[in-house]
Amino acid sequence: MKNIISNKESLIKTWKFSLLDMACGDMIIKAVWIYNKKLDTELMSEKLSVLLEKYPFLAGRLKSADGISCSNEGCLFDVVERPDLIIKVALKSLHIYDDFSQELNIKDFKIGKSAPITFRVTNLRDGAVLGVQMAHICMDGQSLYNFLYEWALLCHVKDVEIQQETQSEFPKLEFKSKSQVSAILEKKNWTRLGFKNLIKMAFYGMSPNSKASCTPLLINGDKIRQLKAVAGRKTGIRIGTNAILSAVVLKTNMILNGFNGRKEYSVVAVTDIRGRYKNLCADFIGNAVNNIVTNSLKETYDIFELAKLIQMNVTEYLENHDGKLDENVDLNMNAIKWRLPYVGFDISGMNSKTPTTLYVNDQRKMPVYDLDFGSGRPVIAIPNDLPDMVKIWPVNDGKGSVMLFFRGYLAKNIVESGGVDEVFKELIES
Repeated sequence: MKNIISNKESLIKTWKFSLLDMACGDMIIKAVWIYNKKLDTELMSEKLSVLLEKYPFLAGRLKSADGISCSNEGCLFDVVERPDLIIKVALKSLHIYDDFSQELNIKDFKIGKSAPITFRVTNLRDGAVLGVQMAHICMDGQSLYNFLYEWALLCHVKDVEIQQETQSEFPKLEFKSKSQVSAILEKKNWTRLGFKNLIKMAFYGMSPNSKASCTPLLINGDKIRQLKAVAGRKTGIRIGTNAILSAVVLKTNMILNGFNGRKEYSVVAVTDIRGRYKNLCADFIGNAVNNIVTNSLKETYDIFELAKLIQMNVTEYLENHDGKLDENVDLNMNAIKWRLPYVGFDISGMNSKTPTTLYVNDQRKMPVYDLDFGSGRPVIAIPNDLPDMVKIWPVNDGKGSVMLFFRGYLAKNIVESGGVDEVFKELIES
């Protein structure tokens, strides 16, 4: 096991957390890649030292609530040799995130004993596994995958320049008083997490149902394009992949729940706000996501009507019509600042046995298959283990195909109704 330090002393003394960073709490992002060739771990460790010049906080230690001291104390890079193991067997691991990663002890990180990230390469008989664990408070998935992509570039492309980072600041926020924020949240019908809601969330979190999963659903790129084309003709607007897939899953969920004609549903889209929110730069390093909520989606709507409403709402936010995105992000950060127990969507509807809130994290645009460290791209990129209700994950086929991963009661209900092939058969094959 190596302790990797940066080649240069950081220009930054403390890498400061934003409010969105601090909202991530103790969460850890775990990710795994499978390669059909062994990885050059000497080259990887050498180039990691170079890249830490841009990401000095990854070799630092948490010394205060403000952020990470860029002390260059190093991060762990472990190499394990398993010539007894082949890829096919490794993929059967029920705990693949932990079996092929160096554990990140979040308690040690919080008291300044360890770095916020760990790396492990396990060389198999017929390939290798790369496992990464990172404290979510440092970066979101987009930043993490960008970091790993830059690391891979350094390993297989000559003359790649890495400049020392001067931390990009999150846009300044004008804070309102606690009472003002509470009044606005109430007026906008944000969900208050009262005692009963918190108890329900705690019990749900401890329940096996919260971790329930099922076989992912593969949707061919041609089918997605066909669905989008039909949606465009029927609605008269351009429908994106996220909107049509969210509509397909939502309609399926409605059917599984059983119609009564009176229920209303909502979809929560996890959205990257880089280059969209105020003057936040497009390559901002840290957490930069916001939830866009589409409410009042009725059971009587068909897939294309649902897709239209989702698309129109998301577009309004992403294009920041009338400052809609800015206002929503500002309000969210004000709520975090004052530690107000509100969320912008019906969280109890998400954790219900018959869910009425769909939480969708679309990760198609992340460079998860571009991590070529000199011996080729990964053959499999296993989705990170963040507990998203629905995760849209890219397939490495060059056709725009995706895998849909399900979690919680939605996954449980799919399994109890015959599995993904049966449940989605009519909607996807029609």
